[in-house]
Amino acid sequence: MEQRFVFSYDLGTSGVKAALVSLDGVVQKTFTVDYPLYLPAPEQAEQDPEDYWQGVCAATKKVLVLTGVSPEAVVGMAFGTQWKGIIPVDKEGNVLHRSVIWMDSRAGEEAQLLNTHFNLTGFGASDYWPRLWWMRRHKPEIIDKADMILDACSYLKWRATGVAALDVGNCVVRSFDPVQEKFYREILEVCDVPQEKFPPLVAAHDLVGHVTAEAAAQMGLVEGIPVFGGNSDIGAVAVGAGAANMGGVHAYFGSSGWIGYAVPHKNDELYIAPFDKERDIALFSNRAIGLSFNWVVNRFYAMEKKEMGNDVFAFVDRDVATVPAGSEGVFATPWFYGDRPPLLDDKARGCFLNLGGEHDRRHMTRAILEGVCYQLKMGMMHEHEKKGFPIPQYINAVGGGASSPLWMQILADVLNVTIRVPADTRHAGAVGTAYAALIGLGICNDYTDAAAKVKIAHTYVPNPENAKVYEKGYAVFETLYRTLKPIFEQN
Repeated sequence: MEQRFVFSYDLGTSGVKAALVSLDGVVQKTFTVDYPLYLPAPEQAEQDPEDYWQGVCAATKKVLVLTGVSPEAVVGMAFGTQWKGIIPVDKEGNVLHRSVIWMDSRAGEEAQLLNTHFNLTGFGASDYWPRLWWMRRHKPEIIDKADMILDACSYLKWRATGVAALDVGNCVVRSFDPVQEKFYREILEVCDVPQEKFPPLVAAHDLVGHVTAEAAAQMGLVEGIPVFGGNSDIGAVAVGAGAANMGGVHAYFGSSGWIGYAVPHKNDELYIAPFDKERDIALFSNRAIGLSFNWVVNRFYAMEKKEMGNDVFAFVDRDVATVPAGSEGVFATPWFYGDRPPLLDDKARGCFLNLGGEHDRRHMTRAILEGVCYQLKMGMMHEHEKKGFPIPQYINAVGGGASSPLWMQILADVLNVTIRVPADTRHAGAVGTAYAALIGLGICNDYTDAAAKVKIAHTYVPNPENAKVYEKGYAVFETLYRTLKPIFEQN
């Protein structure tokens, strides 16, 4: 019998990765198609949904060519995407506005109005609901004309099947929880956007529809392939990290990143990633993990990057490893692109402290790597002290940054927690999304079963001597945070 596969898609801010995954959850081949990010004005960030779809089609065809796999061997499909985009579509199927994506922060006034209305502090300028209200207030004709309001994942499912459905992981306007549903409806009423404009809710592994003849022709596939609900990148990464089972903890080192906890569902949290009816992924996020690292590489190792291409990252690892833990007194805040509540906001910026004549680019680069880990520790301690989450015995780390042995050892030493890196760390989102299809097809039982199938390739145990250095360094970083926060807020 011919081997069978599912296609999964990891759609991020810079491009979409198509992955051909075997029925035992192993990635066979991937291909990524990039697309532009539009910055039409300060604090605004948009993308063209048509670029998403064309990227999906081009990447799918390329993977089929690279593998020689027959389209008839593909038996399922799911999309995992960046979350919280706003894509209004009219009755004729026309997109009325480029997607206002997660990193857009134009809605500061609307965030404050929502905080005031609900007597909260958690709404931020880049959150979904303030951005939606911004569109209603500033471009009301678009909301009026919209027959449905989609996000990236529901848009792609709709293009593939003709059926519109919001998956739980991406949805912040509907919920299976009646209390959460009521709160979402109240927010939408304040924003003056009818909830009826949003499609119905489905779980990640629910069957949504089947690939249409038109979509099949565009993707190079066959008509009728089942398409499942899919997930946000957060939920997909949790599954791909082997940490979506209750109590699992993972760290994501992508362009942005976070520490995520799989916890029992609660309905009194504003900033949380819903996963299914039983659990959520509670997050402490950092807007610029990989972006901060890229910032220092592009400025301090530009010549080497030009000569080496992507091999520069291994070179930087070796170069920076010659500097001891603590960067010989240099500290850095990894906030070059701002951050978000509860600990920071969009006004935060990157800083270096204690630079001396004896320091060079290695110290500054290592200080950035350490600064990211210090901030993640702040998040871990915040979740522990404020919410009672236990300090984990180990954390599964995934994403491009998790490919750096130096950075993962620093993370283990700063957190004083064992770090485990799965074999498919760069493809964790694609693997996690594939399991939505594999569970939907009945090939995998559930997410606990999926977690057991994730293979750990590397383990980093804390170095006791380095952990002592970083315990002192963390105290300094906390002081930096408390000192700089009011300064940033004045700018």
